[in-house]
Amino acid sequence: MWASKRPGPPAGGPQKKLVIKGLKALPTLPLSYKTDTLERLRSAVHAIQQNQPTTQGLEELYRDCEGLCLHKFASDVYEMLQTELEKYTRQQLLQIDRSPDTHAPAAILDQTRKFWDDYTQQLTMVRCVFLYLDRTYALQTTNVASLWAMGLSVVRQHLVETNMRSRLVRLFINEVTSERNGQLIDRPSLASIARMFIDLGLYAQSLQPSFIDATRDYYRSESLRMINYLVPIKQSAGVSAEARSSGPTDVPGYMNHVQRRLDEETQRVAQYLKPSTKSTLLATVLAELVEKHTEKLLGPNFDAMVDADMVSDLTNLYSLLLPVNKLDLLQQNWISYIKKTGLRMMQASDLEATLISGLLAFKRKLDNILSIAFQNNARLIGALREAFEMFINTRRSKPAQLIARHIDQCMRMGSKLAADDDIDDIFDRIIMLFRFIQGKDLFEAYYRRDLAKRLLYNKTLSTDTERLVLQKLKAECGAGYTNRLEGMLHDMELSLELSSEFAQKQPESAMNDIGFQGSVLTMAFWPTYEPMELVLPRQAEEAQNAFTELYAEKHKGRNLQWQHNLGTCLINVEFNEGSKELQLSHLQGTVILMFAEQNELTYSQIQQSTGLENNELQRTLQSLACGKFRVLTKEPKGRDVDTSDTFHFNAKFKCPQARVKISQIATKEIEKESKELEAHIHLDRMYRVDAALVRIMKARKTLEHSDLVTELLKQLDFNVSTTEIKERVDTLFERDYVRRDDSNPSTYHYIA
Repeated sequence: MWASKRPGPPAGGPQKKLVIKGLKALPTLPLSYKTDTLERLRSAVHAIQQNQPTTQGLEELYRDCEGLCLHKFASDVYEMLQTELEKYTRQQLLQIDRSPDTHAPAAILDQTRKFWDDYTQQLTMVRCVFLYLDRTYALQTTNVASLWAMGLSVVRQHLVETNMRSRLVRLFINEVTSERNGQLIDRPSLASIARMFIDLGLYAQSLQPSFIDATRDYYRSESLRMINYLVPIKQSAGVSAEARSSGPTDVPGYMNHVQRRLDEETQRVAQYLKPSTKSTLLATVLAELVEKHTEKLLGPNFDAMVDADMVSDLTNLYSLLLPVNKLDLLQQNWISYIKKTGLRMMQASDLEATLISGLLAFKRKLDNILSIAFQNNARLIGALREAFEMFINTRRSKPAQLIARHIDQCMRMGSKLAADDDIDDIFDRIIMLFRFIQGKDLFEAYYRRDLAKRLLYNKTLSTDTERLVLQKLKAECGAGYTNRLEGMLHDMELSLELSSEFAQKQPESAMNDIGFQGSVLTMAFWPTYEPMELVLPRQAEEAQNAFTELYAEKHKGRNLQWQHNLGTCLINVEFNEGSKELQLSHLQGTVILMFAEQNELTYSQIQQSTGLENNELQRTLQSLACGKFRVLTKEPKGRDVDTSDTFHFNAKFKCPQARVKISQIATKEIEKESKELEAHIHLDRMYRVDAALVRIMKARKTLEHSDLVTELLKQLDFNVSTTEIKERVDTLFERDYVRRDDSNPSTYHYIA
C-alpha cells in the first residue's frame, strides 16, 4: 500500500470539506448544429466523389461524424450518406448507359470500368471519414448494412432495376467472342467488369450463366462447321499444323484445335474470370467439341491413328475423352481394332513365316501406345488382353506350334533373331504371347520336341539360356508344367558325366578311332520315338556294346533301347581336293563308311548291309547323292532314288568349307509327326474333359446340360467345342457315370 508523502494538516487543526454541486442548467446544442454538420459532411462526400480536396481536414470531418453519432443523429448521417451515394451512382451509370454501343461497344465497358475503379476508391475514402458511424451504428443496429456493403448495394440495385446489367453482360460476351475469333480486346477492362460483378454478387447469377450459354452456342456452331468437313487421315499425312488450321482438317488436326481452345479458355479464366468458372467452362467446351462428336473422332480415324503409330495424337484423344467419360467408346474401338488387325494377321497367306514376329511387333506397338498415350489405363490393358486371347486362339493349335518354333529359332546356335536384342527381353515378349494362348499343353508338346532336337544335335545356344526360358514358363504355369522339360536338361547333364566316365575306361586306341558318346534319355521326359533297326559298322557296334555294359553296371535292372535315327557323327573323308569333315546322321554315316572298301555299290547291297527299310534308305541315299552336297553319284542320274540304282563314291566332290553338314531330305514325316502329336494331345484333353465332367456331376449330383457346359468351360484351360462335350457326355452314359432324367432328357443325374 502506498503512503502519501504530502504532509497532513496540523494536528488538532480545522477540517476542510469538498462539496460538489450539480449544474444549474444542462448544456444545449446550437439549433443549427445538426444541419450545419450534416452539410459539412455532405460537402465532403461531394468533394470525394468529384476527386477534389475537402474544405476541412479528414480528422475534423471524422470528429463531426463522431459528434453527430454521440448526439443520437447516427441514423440521419447514415440516411444522408446512402442518399448521396444513390444520387451519384444513378447519375454516373445513367450517363454511361445513354452512350450507344453500336460504334464502340468496348467504350461502354471501359467507362464502366473507370466508374467502378473510381467508385471503389471513393467508397474507401468515405468509409474512412464515417468510420465511427460504421463501427457503432452500422455494427450494432440490426438490418443495417456496413458502409461498404451499403455502397455496393446501391450500385447493384441500380444495375438490377435498369437494363444496364444485361447490357454489360451482353457487351462482355461480345468482347469475349471477338477475342475467340482472333481479335485483340482490352482484357483489363473485362477483368475489372468481372470483379465488379463478383463484388456486387451478380457474377454467379448473371454473368457466369450467360457467359456459359454463349460459350456453348459458340462452340456448338464451330464444332459442327469443322466436324462436317473432316478429311481422312491418310489424305492429310504430312500436312503442317498451319495448313490444317486454315482449311478442312483431319481428326488429329481437330484435336489439336480443341487443345488450343482449352488452353485459351484456361488463360481466359486466369486473366479476367472467376477461378470457380474454370471447371464449368472447360466442361462446356469439351461437351460441344468432343463429347457430342466422339463417334466421329473414333471409328476408322482411330484405326488409322493406331496403324500409323500416331502416339502424340492418341495422347490428345485420350486426354480429351477421359474428362467426358467416353473411355467406354474408346475401349470398344480399341478392342475392335486389335481383333480386326489380329484376325487379318491370323489369316495371312504367309502365316508360318511372319505370324510370331508380326504379333511381337504388334504387341510392342500397342504396349507403347498404352504406356504413353493411354497412361496404362487398367480398362484398356484388360481390353487388350481380351482381344488378343480372342483372335490368337481362332487357329487353335497353330499359335502354340509357331510360338514354340519361334523360341526354337531364337535358341539355336548362331540365331540371327537373338543376335541384335537382349535375349531376356526377347523371351519376356514371347512369354506375353504365350499367356494369351489356350493350348498351353500343345505348346509344351511342341516345345519338348524342339528342345529334344536342340539338345541331341548340340544346337542349343547355351544351357543357361534354356534354363532361363524354363524359369519363365514355370513362373507362368507352375513346376508341374516344366517337370519333363527340366528332366530333359538333367538327362543331358548326366549323359555328359557318363560319357566322360566311359571315355576314361576305354583303351586309348579305341577312342582315337571313333570317339563314341552316348546320351541316355528317360522315356517319361522325352518325346516318343519309334525304334529303328540299323546294322552299325563294327567299331561303332563295339563301342555301343561297351557303353551298354557300363550303364548296366551302374544301373541294375535298366535296359537301353538305342535310337539310331537320333544319332549324329563326324567322319573325315578323303577327296581329290583334300580331306573334308562330313557332319552326318547315323544312317548317312553308316552308308558312307560302306564306300571305304568299295567305290561302287548297288541299292540292294546297301540295304542288305544296313538293314534299313526302303523309305529310310531312299531318303538317306537321296540326301547323299541328289542333294546340295553330292558325296555320292548314282546311275541313272535323277532326283529320285530307285531300288535298281547303282551308287559311286564321288572323289571329285568340291566344297570350300572344311566341315560339310549334309541334312536329311525333309519328307512328309514331319507333318505326320505333328498330326500324331496333335492327336495325342487331343486324346489327353478328352480324358481331362471326362475327369472334369465327373468331378462336376459328383459335386452337384443333378445338373442341366447347359449348366454343366458352363461349369466345364470354367474349369478347362483350352477350347473345346459343344459337339466334343456332347460326345464325352455320351461316353459317361455308356460307362454308367451319369444318367438322364426320366421326365427331362436335358437333366443329368450322377450315379454314385
